[in-house]
Amino acid sequence: MSLAYFPAPLRRVLRISLLALHLVWGVILAGLIFPLLNPAQRDRRIMAWARRLLRVLGVRLKADVAPRLPGGALLVCNHVSWLDIYLIYAAQRVHFVSKAEVRNWPVAGWLAHKTGTLFIERGRRADTARINTEMRALMQSGAWVAVFPEGTTGDGKGLRRFMPSLLQPAVELNCPIVPAALRYRTLDGEYSAAPAYIDDLSMWQSLKQIVSEPGLIAELHFAEPILPNGHRRELAAQAETATAGLLGLRISEAEPAGTAPRTPAGPPA
Repeated sequence: MSLAYFPAPLRRVLRISLLALHLVWGVILAGLIFPLLNPAQRDRRIMAWARRLLRVLGVRLKADVAPRLPGGALLVCNHVSWLDIYLIYAAQRVHFVSKAEVRNWPVAGWLAHKTGTLFIERGRRADTARINTEMRALMQSGAWVAVFPEGTTGDGKGLRRFMPSLLQPAVELNCPIVPAALRYRTLDGEYSAAPAYIDDLSMWQSLKQIVSEPGLIAELHFAEPILPNGHRRELAAQAETATAGLLGLRISEAEPAGTAPRTPAGPPA
């Protein structure tokens, strides 16, 4: 029987217990098994672990097939929750760029490091140059790098302006930029705010919100790749427009990061 039919308190206990076991497996996998595998084998294990994590949390994934590209790419996506990372991992192997604070999260930060996440100190402008160098190296080797160019999480209803600074490596290497959009729904297909990791919500509170739901549907859509012909500001605007289109949002005057998110042009598709 699906856990959706269990009372919410019991559902929380069961899912958190399964999550603890899955995290233990993740630590064993990353610490003991990864060193014995080649990069392609590690990538497959990471994607399979992420898919299992979503199932443990009661999240059903509906994802497009990612564009098939001959080399590296830069994935840009809207940002709602810490859960976004595993949603994208389940669909496409990428290397995320994340705020440095995540590296200090218990277990999750260590696992993020082991799966190739790049950590940036957002308060230091000079650190962007270091991250850009690491991103270039990865994309030059044929890997995908993923960034959340809004710079923060939102409630999933709108979109903030895409900041262009992290798009520079794609311009320099002539790597395509792949816009993507994600959103979360209830099992009835309605908008869900449960995964939104915003305001002063703690990681524990966010997790409890997610596992208390009967279930969630996570959607991930990809737009056509954008060729990096132009200045990074122009490319950020193009990627933002493409992501907004996937979300069914109306683009009018761009809003700076940190302002209220845009409102939908109509019901999401």
